[in-house]
Amino acid sequence: MRHHGRSSDLGAFFAVNVGLVLWTGFSALKLLQTDPSLKLLFYRFLYFGVAPLGALALLFTLLHTDRIRRVTPGVVAALMAVPVVFLALLFANPHDLAIEGTRLVETNGVVVMRVDVGLGHVVLQLLYNAVLSVLAIALILYEAVRLGRPYIPQAVLVSVGLVAPFAFVACATLGVPPFSSDGVNLVPTSAAVTSAAIGVALFRYRFLDLPPIAYTTAMEESPDGVFVLDADERIVHVNDRGAALLERFGAAVGDPLTGVSPDLDLTTESNDSVETTRADGETVYLSARSQRLERGDQTIGWVIVLRDVTELHRQKQTILSQNEKLTLLNQIIRHDIRNDMAVILGNAQLVEESVDDDVVRERLDTIIRNGEHATELTENARNLMATMLDDEETNRPTTLAGPLWAEASAVRDGTSEAAVSLPGEPPDVTVVADDMLGTVFRNLLTNAVRHNDADPTEIDVSVEVRDGEALVRIADNGPGIPDARKEVVFGRGEKGLESPGTGLGLYLVDTIVSGYGGDVWVEDNDPRGAVFVVRLRRA
Repeated sequence: MRHHGRSSDLGAFFAVNVGLVLWTGFSALKLLQTDPSLKLLFYRFLYFGVAPLGALALLFTLLHTDRIRRVTPGVVAALMAVPVVFLALLFANPHDLAIEGTRLVETNGVVVMRVDVGLGHVVLQLLYNAVLSVLAIALILYEAVRLGRPYIPQAVLVSVGLVAPFAFVACATLGVPPFSSDGVNLVPTSAAVTSAAIGVALFRYRFLDLPPIAYTTAMEESPDGVFVLDADERIVHVNDRGAALLERFGAAVGDPLTGVSPDLDLTTESNDSVETTRADGETVYLSARSQRLERGDQTIGWVIVLRDVTELHRQKQTILSQNEKLTLLNQIIRHDIRNDMAVILGNAQLVEESVDDDVVRERLDTIIRNGEHATELTENARNLMATMLDDEETNRPTTLAGPLWAEASAVRDGTSEAAVSLPGEPPDVTVVADDMLGTVFRNLLTNAVRHNDADPTEIDVSVEVRDGEALVRIADNGPGIPDARKEVVFGRGEKGLESPGTGLGLYLVDTIVSGYGGDVWVEDNDPRGAVFVVRLRRA
C-alpha cells in the first residue's frame, strides 16, 4: 500500500491479513499461558481475527472481481453483523450458547485448553464463515474459468488458501494424525498454508499486480484488441479480439509488441493509424491507442488498444477521391457555367431591347427568366458543395440583423411585385452562424416570392429573441404548404435530394441551419400562406 497506493480491494486484502495475524497471534499467546483464565481470555480474543474472516474474504473477492457496485454500506453492515453478534455472544455466553465448557489437558509437557463449543458457535462462526468462504472461492474460480488459462494458477492458489482452515477443522474433528482431540490445536497453523498460497499467488502470479484477476468485463467484451504489456514491453494478456489479431500476425502471448508491428509506438495516446503487414503478406491498417500503467513513480506496463481499420482506411481514401471530384465540379460551376450563363443572359437582354415583335419578346422573356433560375441553381449548388467540402469549423458569433436586412432589402428592391416588410429596429443579437447565413435568408425569401400566387405578394419578416435562441419568421400570403409536405419540402427522409420538395434551395437551407446547431420548419400563416421559422442559437 505504501508503494502502490491505497485501493478498496487492497484495503480489503489487508484486512484479511490482519485477521490472520490476530488469529495466529492470540492462539500463540493462549498456548503459552498456564493460567486457565488467561487462556480463556486469549481464546476469546483470537476470534476478533477469526470471526470476520469469511466476510472480509467475500468482500475482497467482490471488489477484486469488479463487483464494486454490489459492495454498498448496507451489504458491508449486513456481512459484518453476524461476526459482531457472535463476539458479543462469545464474551457474554448466555445459556452456554458459545462455550459449553472448558478443560485443561497436559500433553507432552504442554498444558492446553480444550473448549467445548455451543450451538451459537457452530452456526454463527463455523457455518457462517464456511458459507461465505465457499461463495468467495466460487467467484474466484468462475472468473478464472471465464478469463482463461493465465488466471487459473493464481485462482487455485487463493482458493487453497481460503479452504485450508476448514480442511484443518475437518481433520481435527475426525482425529486425523497429527490432529487429536486432546492435543495442541493445530487449526491456527492453517494460516501458514493460507499465507504461503497467497504469497505465491502475489509474487509468482502477480495476483494484485499486472494483470489482476479483476479483469474488467468491458475489456473482455470490447470489439477492439486490448493488449496488456509488462514493464519489458512483452504481451502478458490479451482479450479475445486481441488473440485473433495476434493469430493473424503470427504472434503469441509472451512476444514483444513488435511481433504485431514494429511501428507501434507506446507513447501514442491518440488513435493514430499504423500501416503494417499480416503474416500472409496483406497490408492492413491498425488504429492504436496506448495508456501507461504506473504504480507511484514507476511504470509497470501499458495497455494497448488496437482496432483493424483497414476497411475504414479504404473508405476514407474513397471519400478523399470523391472530394477531389466535388472540388473540381465546384470549380466548374463557380467559373465555367456561371460565366456562360452570364454571357447568355447578357446577350438575351440586348436582343430583347432591340426587337419589337411581341412573340419574340415573350420568348426572350422566357429565356431570361429560366436563365436567371439556372444561375440561381448553380449558386445554390456551389454553396451546397462548399458546405460539404469545408472540413473546418467555421461557426462563430455572427450578427443576425446584417445578413437578414441585406437579403430582405435585395429581394424588396429587385422584385417590384413583392412587398417585403421588416421590423422597425434591427435586433441587437448575435447567433452561432457563418458567412452562409445570408444564403439561408436569400433562399427562403426568394422561395416565398416565387411560389406566391397572391396579388399583391406580401412577405413579412419578424425576429423573436429568447434567452438562448433567436427565431426568424418569414411569412407569406401564398397558397401555403399542406401538412403532409411540411417535412419533404426540405428534402428530408429516405430520398434525400430526390425528395419531392420545392428544389435545391430548401435542402441547402436545412443543411446549413443544422450545421449551426439550429433548426428550420414550416407553420401555417393566418389567414393563408406559410411561415418559415429559422431557430438559431444565440452566441
